[in-house]
Amino acid sequence: MAYQPKNYKKFVATAATATLVATAIAPAAFADQASTSAFTDVGDRYTDAVDYVVSGGIAIGITPTQFGVSASITRGDAAIMIATAAGLMNEKAPASGFSDVPKRGAVAVNSLKEAGIINGVSATKFGWDQTITRGQAAFMLAQAYDLKDGDVSKLNFTDVGSKHRFATEVASLVENKITDGETATKFGIESSIKRGDFAIFLHRLHELTKAPMAPTVSSVTGLNTNQVQVNFNTTLNADDKVAGDATEVANYKLGSATPTKAELSTDKRSVVLTFAASVEGKDQVLVVEPTATNVKDTDGKWVNTEKFSGVFTYTDTVKPVITSTVYENGKITLTFSEDLGTNPTVIRVNGEPVTGTTTGNKVVISKSLNASQTATLYVAGAKDTSKAANEMVIYNGSVTAPSADMEKPRVTSVQVVDQKTAKVTLSEDIVEDNVSVKLQQGGTQTTATLVRDTTDTTGKTYLLNVGELFPAGSTATSQTFTLYAEAGVMTDLAANKNEFYSTSVTFAKDLTAPTLSSTRVSAENEKLEFTFNEKLVVAGSDSQITIRNSQGVNFTAVDAESMLKTDDASTYLVDFKSTTAALDAGTYTVTFPAGFFTDVQGNKSAAVSSTITVPGTPAAVDNKKPTASVVTTGTNEFTVSYSEEVAANGISLSSYRLDGQALPAGTDIYFTGTDKMTAVIKLPAGSVNIGNQTAGTPAVLTVLNTTDKAGNVIVTANSEVTIKDNTPAKITSVQTAGDVVVVTFDEVISIPNVDANSVFDVKVGSTEANAGNLVVVDGNETQVRFTLDTAPTGTVSATVKAGQTELVDRNGVLVK
Repeated sequence: MAYQPKNYKKFVATAATATLVATAIAPAAFADQASTSAFTDVGDRYTDAVDYVVSGGIAIGITPTQFGVSASITRGDAAIMIATAAGLMNEKAPASGFSDVPKRGAVAVNSLKEAGIINGVSATKFGWDQTITRGQAAFMLAQAYDLKDGDVSKLNFTDVGSKHRFATEVASLVENKITDGETATKFGIESSIKRGDFAIFLHRLHELTKAPMAPTVSSVTGLNTNQVQVNFNTTLNADDKVAGDATEVANYKLGSATPTKAELSTDKRSVVLTFAASVEGKDQVLVVEPTATNVKDTDGKWVNTEKFSGVFTYTDTVKPVITSTVYENGKITLTFSEDLGTNPTVIRVNGEPVTGTTTGNKVVISKSLNASQTATLYVAGAKDTSKAANEMVIYNGSVTAPSADMEKPRVTSVQVVDQKTAKVTLSEDIVEDNVSVKLQQGGTQTTATLVRDTTDTTGKTYLLNVGELFPAGSTATSQTFTLYAEAGVMTDLAANKNEFYSTSVTFAKDLTAPTLSSTRVSAENEKLEFTFNEKLVVAGSDSQITIRNSQGVNFTAVDAESMLKTDDASTYLVDFKSTTAALDAGTYTVTFPAGFFTDVQGNKSAAVSSTITVPGTPAAVDNKKPTASVVTTGTNEFTVSYSEEVAANGISLSSYRLDGQALPAGTDIYFTGTDKMTAVIKLPAGSVNIGNQTAGTPAVLTVLNTTDKAGNVIVTANSEVTIKDNTPAKITSVQTAGDVVVVTFDEVISIPNVDANSVFDVKVGSTEANAGNLVVVDGNETQVRFTLDTAPTGTVSATVKAGQTELVDRNGVLVK
């Protein structure tokens, strides 16, 4: 059975402000207590519970070194702790009427009485200073957390029978393992409860009622120089048709680097990220975007994990090992667990020293073996690419050549790469670097050449270039050829020749615009690099590039230093600092407008926006909390001045409250300068309906969640500001009784002495009607009435006349 506190939504919303409430009732000398470490009377039994109530601002110690686990607790203190923990503090709750409740406990007692959770010991006394009994505590806790389904027939306590007034509440707490009796047969219904036990009850109730853990990253582990494993607390989705599936490399960023590969584990709870560059470093930022899980919500949509951002520090101490050995066509290939930075210093095949060629995590040895022959291998001295240059585990093993090759080489696939190039893949490596083939279109046959793709280490791929098929002015969108390879033009390493081969190949005109494939920060943090999926032609100007950091500060690209990379026309460099100065550490979002780039065929790029983090040297530890002051600087406009530079949440709605409520949607918040010490808040139209247009009315603006650059949360600040009504009254109904028409508004109206036709468009059906003067309806200031010349025979409508200047609400805002 899942239970929630009586006001669960409020409980969730106010959890972050619980500390503030508790601080208001706590002695100043103890207000900074945050854990049990300072309490000498808190043993293992109470540690978790006392940590919970202290860190959550629910309670403090009776002295700086004593929580008072064995001390009794009063009804007053219990009321404050329950109201705070259950999120039931309500500043607007009516007064309880109890004369013995001090100011510090008034809100708690008022709130609990309004919720029906407490009564007084008399009509006028709450019994503030009286010690609370275990029975009274059980009743209050069960009511506050809505635990009312206990089976009283299961109670075995001699002091709590099935008819006892607290029987249901005691049974509910026992069934949910919140408490047991003092003994197996006695609950202790009239016994005083101890502060330590009361903290345990609250902690267990918190664990029982808290929401399920959100799907998120649970941990991050470095595997080797180029790989990081991200672990999740749930299973993930690997369907590449699902947006944000776990294998999308765009979901992940380490600093400014995007992984080249993301592989989901068999149990679907972890992802191994492979990066082109080393993942070693200190205080790097790893970002994991919301990732699709294997769970759907009630609307049938895949649930995403929470966005994760954490500091990742890793030093590679893992030694490379050989994971496989393969012999094929006169070559032995050794595959290592990671890329190598240093070649093996010793390689022996059947005891004979040989050399090898290293590429990435593979070492290739040229050595001829007979069919089915097994050769011994000894490999040592290879080191990985880490800073520590970890040396491999010495390998003593073997490799076996396959049986005699009788297979003829053949074409296994022809894949069109672009509008004039195709990649031809063979079943095996062949001797020839160039293979002569024929292309036929209609009655025309021409000779072409397959050229070995030197970037493919398998030796199985060749490139076919057919030249320009779609010259300027051509309206054709595709060209189809028959590709012929005569028998005997290909020879494998076992001297087997190919048979005749033919296939149809269609080249389509490139109509696809270039897209961004990766981003990185250049060496020495001098430039931001944006790499696309094909070569670029720059069509826009650098003044069109938008660059903003995470605090919303705008930067301008330096035209002379923003350009295509000299040796890579698919990469564009962006710089916003002159000369060779390094970019400041931080996170930047760079946006290129649509059409800024084209490819060589003239296809225009869409708008591109990407966020890159420029790493920097960690600053000295900052534990000082920022402070803030607020003044009213315009109509429903407030200026917040911070004591130091704050983070981006200084312009977040969640960092502020107006009269205890969230700022309305549409509120405009911005920093006035790059120092991010001053923020302006402008409330949107239609968000305030109190305060006249002259003096307005006081309100309290609270600054509570803003952090500085070091992550220190602000000292909560409450400031008085002035707000003015900016919400026009609206008609809610038009009613007719004979020739009298009554118009009702959603707020109080100030009635001018004017003809109704001056402020309303009055119609009977579609015909305009004459109306008399406006008169207020007795006893209801939200209604006005007027009389028509004659009783209407059709439906009467009244709408506010556009541009009218006489009818206003009680705060002077024109009715619309």
